[in-house]
Amino acid sequence: MSAPISTPTILQMEAVECGAAALGIILGFHRCYVPLAELRQACGVSRNGSNAANIVKAASRYGLDAKGYRLELTSTQKLTPPFIAFWEFNHFVVVEGFGKDQVYLNDPAVGRRQISLDEFDRSFTGIVLTFTPQPTFQPRGHAPSIWPSLWRRLRQSRASLELLYLVLVGFLLTIPGLVIAIFSKLFVENILIENHLNWLRPFLLLIALVAALNLSLTFWQSQALRRLRTRLAIQLSSQFIEHILCLPASYYEQRSAGEIGSRVSLNNTVANVLSGELAKTVIDSVMMIVYGLVMFTYSVPLTLIAIGLAGVNALGLRWFARQRQDTNLRLGLELGRAMSTTITGLQAIETIKGSGLETFFFNRWAGLYTKAINSQQELAIPTQTISILPSALSSLTNMTLIVVGGIQAMRGEMSIGMLVAYQALMQLFLEPINRLVLMSSSIQELYGDIARLDDVLDNPIPPGQDFFQFASPTTLQSLETQSPPNSMAKLEGQLTLKNITFGYSPIDPPLIQNFNLTLAPGERVALVGGSGSGKSTIAKLILGVYQPWQGSILFDEQPKLDIPRAVLHHSIGYVSQDSVIFSGTVQDNITLWDHTLTDTDIIQASIDAMIHPKIMTLPAGYQTQLLEGGMNLSGGERQRLEIARALVRNPSLCIFDEATSALDANVEEQIMQCLQIRGLTCLFIAHRLSTIRDCDQIIVMEQGQIVESGTHQALWEAKGLYHRMLSAQSVEDYTQD
Repeated sequence: MSAPISTPTILQMEAVECGAAALGIILGFHRCYVPLAELRQACGVSRNGSNAANIVKAASRYGLDAKGYRLELTSTQKLTPPFIAFWEFNHFVVVEGFGKDQVYLNDPAVGRRQISLDEFDRSFTGIVLTFTPQPTFQPRGHAPSIWPSLWRRLRQSRASLELLYLVLVGFLLTIPGLVIAIFSKLFVENILIENHLNWLRPFLLLIALVAALNLSLTFWQSQALRRLRTRLAIQLSSQFIEHILCLPASYYEQRSAGEIGSRVSLNNTVANVLSGELAKTVIDSVMMIVYGLVMFTYSVPLTLIAIGLAGVNALGLRWFARQRQDTNLRLGLELGRAMSTTITGLQAIETIKGSGLETFFFNRWAGLYTKAINSQQELAIPTQTISILPSALSSLTNMTLIVVGGIQAMRGEMSIGMLVAYQALMQLFLEPINRLVLMSSSIQELYGDIARLDDVLDNPIPPGQDFFQFASPTTLQSLETQSPPNSMAKLEGQLTLKNITFGYSPIDPPLIQNFNLTLAPGERVALVGGSGSGKSTIAKLILGVYQPWQGSILFDEQPKLDIPRAVLHHSIGYVSQDSVIFSGTVQDNITLWDHTLTDTDIIQASIDAMIHPKIMTLPAGYQTQLLEGGMNLSGGERQRLEIARALVRNPSLCIFDEATSALDANVEEQIMQCLQIRGLTCLFIAHRLSTIRDCDQIIVMEQGQIVESGTHQALWEAKGLYHRMLSAQSVEDYTQD
């Protein structure tokens, strides 16, 4: 039976990442630390997760000899850990070893845990992956730590001047403390013992001046920290949102939008720690060093005792920090999942109420929230111990000072005044140490938040997708005064796709291979096919949501990458199959807050989308406030509003992805006539084939390939896939009628 070993904890951010996280744990055990973002790519994590074969391929890229086996439990117990076990047919866990009746796991979902042998046997599927370093294997990277992430944020914020100012203020703040210690010695020896009462009034005056100096320095310090906090909060949140907007769509397909949104507020927490506890650490470190050096001039033995007890404080903190690290990380993820479930439930409240699922949703939410509360309770004992430890050691230090210092005073090695002064210095020395201990606890609690933020920031931005690379306040301000989009240069509407190959996982076979398509200006083309045939994927490739693995996309015979982004996006309109309505006015939902668009453009787009009459019946017309999700509009009205949004910039090419599925035939026909009058190049993606009969060309897709193309009449007479699809829909429509 294999003895248990210890592996690093790497938690998955989403359920589909368990395989990548498990491989990261194995690599970390062999001192090869790879970011989870990189492992996701290596393991080909897609919307459906990853599989054992992909994990084996990825492991070989990092120099591990990976092998898969199907074993019984007794044979599994003889394997050398760590290895990966396939769990309940939908999860991967790392086995650290076996005890007498226990199994030690490192679960990417919850961290390290122990379970009984019977429980392991019930969930174990018999599939294991073993890993052995090859001669070419090279350790790399460093164990995950919060400090590099914090330092990177400080460096990017360019807060060096603020930190230098805080160091200077910290040094100046030691002056009042030293003066108070000296005054304590003078007060005891010259006023109390020698009874020089005439010194009392100037002495009190000096004390008042020192107190005023201390108050002023503390005020300046608070002001500097406030400015630093505001600057960090703005910069960290802005950089985070910018990075989110530049990430590829594949990142969001594996994550909950609500959970990602909940991470934005974490930047404020990080800013508060950086400008609060961490910035004060700089000040406290300066003060601690200065006070320690002065204390050595009073008594070397007492100072060594104080430093020794401070070392005990630091060792105790380090031990508790190791106990809390995994729980802190797990707590952050569990709180994020609970928040994501809450947001998702509120967004789907109509479905929940209409289906009577309130109890089921509450049970789901309560289960996730209970896990988070349990993790908080697990942290409670070490957190309380850390908070008690500094005060307990301070009391012990003071008692030691009284005993040892008293003995030195009785021996004549130290005067009573020096002992009182030293005691004052000791308090000043211990205060920053205690704050450092509590600060370290706060930093430890931040570990889970930093991990969730870095999960976003560690994902690289694809080439050409950094839209904010040259953004500045001047640039952003100029957007208000730039030329209206309808006066900008626009494409003529010609579109060419050459030999496009694309898939959702780089190590799986491509979904679309060698796809070719050409649209002439003003031409109307439809893509049809069954679910999963690749129709919507083609649209997203044209829009730039995805980047093709191979091939080229041309607009007006120019490569897409050579066309200015502003020209490209003002020339292409897009209507998705899911209408998105924001909380705001009707006008804002059409223009998406682009104030350069004129009222004429807005009204004409609404007329062509057949939504203008409805808007004029609303209480405030185009200034009527819409609820989030367009709850005060019907499904067809939301769809027409989104069509108006696509037309408002007068594009030359428009892509409609199931854009008229909620419209009746009469309204749909009128919109089609308006599109034809505009002379748009149109690409329709449709399941309802009756909407695309008048298209110039219909392309039938199956499994990412073009299987038929031609006009409606030609395809109907060919009696192929299109004929079968249309016949099936005709029977269905007749049955429904």
